[in-house]
Order: sequence, then structure tokens, then C-alpha cells
Amino acid sequence: MDSFAELGSLVRDTARCRSLGALFSLAVASALTGALVACSGGGDAPAPSPAPTPSPAPAPTPLAPIAAQLTVPTPVGYDADRLAAFNRLNEIRLSAGLGMLAQNTEMDQAAQAHAEWMIANDSFVHVETPGTPGFTGVNWAERDEAFGYVPVEGDELIASELHGAAGVDLLVNGVYHRAGMLAFEPVDVGIGWSDGVSANVSMPLVLDITRPGTDPIRGLGQSSQPSINGVAIWPLDGARDVPVRLGLEIPNPVPSEDVLSLGTPASITVEEGMTFTSVSFVITNGATGALVPAQLLNNQNDPNLLVPESFIAAIPLAPLAPGTTYTVAFSGSVLERVSGVSQSINRTWTFTTATQ
Repeated sequence: MDSFAELGSLVRDTARCRSLGALFSLAVASALTGALVACSGGGDAPAPSPAPTPSPAPAPTPLAPIAAQLTVPTPVGYDADRLAAFNRLNEIRLSAGLGMLAQNTEMDQAAQAHAEWMIANDSFVHVETPGTPGFTGVNWAERDEAFGYVPVEGDELIASELHGAAGVDLLVNGVYHRAGMLAFEPVDVGIGWSDGVSANVSMPLVLDITRPGTDPIRGLGQSSQPSINGVAIWPLDGARDVPVRLGLEIPNPVPSEDVLSLGTPASITVEEGMTFTSVSFVITNGATGALVPAQLLNNQNDPNLLVPESFIAAIPLAPLAPGTTYTVAFSGSVLERVSGVSQSINRTWTFTTATQ
């Protein structure tokens, strides 16, 4: 039986996830200074009134994401499969030059509830139907809120038929899942996994990846590690045993082709708020020098409207050759939407596919 993976909708509904501007507003208190002195011409003068205690200076409003989380607390309550998925997810993010994701037990409950809902309703989907057994929310954001976590943007990623780390590896090999998994900003993760089997769903893994709308500091997200200069690539430079196929990703990022005929994509991720403009993105066979026919996927041409502006990929239109080294060359620029500043990006790297 083939392994399956499906991407949750990128949630940027500010009405649901709350407005950061409203969450981070700061009330400024006026500090009272000076002392009141009572004075009389004779007799016992009343004691002077005490000077009012000055109000403490307000804490400065956070203006930028926190530094990349290079350590996070050890998870609690995970079985072996959830712990393996957690560790592999953070291993991937660290190796790509991003910050780790911390366990959130409220999101754990939401993700676990959805994993069990899929088994109970024999349905491998992100959207739950009200009134069905185990219903906790129509989409992942509603489910997180139902268990006490208010998300700001983010993704839900689901896979099936694989244990722990293998499910995470399946997800990062696709484009839509990779876009969510390698986003710079998320700081928290909730993980659900069931060893249950129904007619059409087997051992579902659920990852909820986001940041908290109730925290004015961590809610701004995190930056990448300084060493990558704001650009995360995948597969990594020098990576080995890279799969030759993208795999059965739902939805298909290249609907004109059989999804199982697509090769493993190369991708670049930048921080939120940046959009790719001029781009040259090519993959060549290192042994022959032949250009690999590929489909460029970005926010402008994505047929499923799922990838963010900060993500771009080149998807080979045929499986890659086994045991072969490929060279990826990217040249382009990104525009920071708020400032209007444009910057160039030039990256060249190699990876080698698995022998079978």
C-alpha cells in the first residue's frame, strides 16, 4: 500500500487567529512625579501626604521575531512514535538552519483528537464534519482553539501508514508539506499519532505547526539561524540518499502530470513578508550535465493556492535517477513587501539520490 501525505490549508485568517496589532497594543501609564508638602503657621502641623509611587516604566513592545530556538524542553507524555516524529522534525529544521519547535500540550490534544477522528470516521482529510464521532472542530485552527491554543498562521500536516520519523521524512519530501515544515516563523508543534487502522486510513500522523496569538513575544515567531543568511534550502547541500520521487502528495502540485511520476523537488524558503521576483531555478544531472525538466512552483502559479510567497520550488517532471548527484542553481531576488527593499539570492548546491 502506498504511503499518503496531505497538506492542511495555510491559515492566515486574522479574524480567527486574532490581530497581532490588537494583541500587542501597549497601554502607556503616566508617571506621577513630585511630592505634596503641607505647611501651617503654628501648632501641630499635619503629617505631609506621602509622595505617590511612580508607575513602573512599561516594557517595550516587541518589534521583531525572537532568535532561532536552538534548544527546547524535552517533550512529556509522548509515546515512542510521537517522540521520534518530534525529534526528526527538529533535526530537519536545525539542519536547514531554522529554529526548533517546542511541544505544546494543548495542540498535542487537538492533533491526537484529529488522528483518532480519522480512524473513527475512516476519512483521511483535514476537515471534520460537525456531528461525526469525535468531532472537535472543522479545521485545525478551530481544533487548536477548542483545546485552548490560539494559533497565528501555520499548517496542519498529515501522513499515514508510517511510524514516527518515517512519516516526517515523507512529509518533507513533498512541496506543500515542506513549505509548512520549513517556514521560519512557527515556534510550537502539536503531534498526534494513532496505531489504529480503518478501511481507508492507517496509522495517521498529525502535525500542527504554528505560533501563539496570546503571547506578545513568541507570537511574532522566530528568525532563522544567522549562518544561512536568511535562505533555507532543501535537500541540503551534500545530502545523500535523497528519494528519487516526490511521492503521493495530495493535492497534486502539477495536475497535468501523474503525481507518482514527479521527482523530488529542490526548494528555497525565505522569511515571511518577502516575495520572490526574478528567478532562475535549474537542476542538472552532475554526471551528464543534462538539464532536468522541471516545473517551477511559487505563490504566483501554484494551481492549488497553497504555497506562501516566501517559498519556491523546482519540481522534476520525471523521477530522478538513482545513485546520481544533482546540482541545483538558483539565481533571483526577493522583495520585502513592507520596506520595498529588494535583495539578490544566489545559491548553488548538490545532493545525491538513493541507490534504489
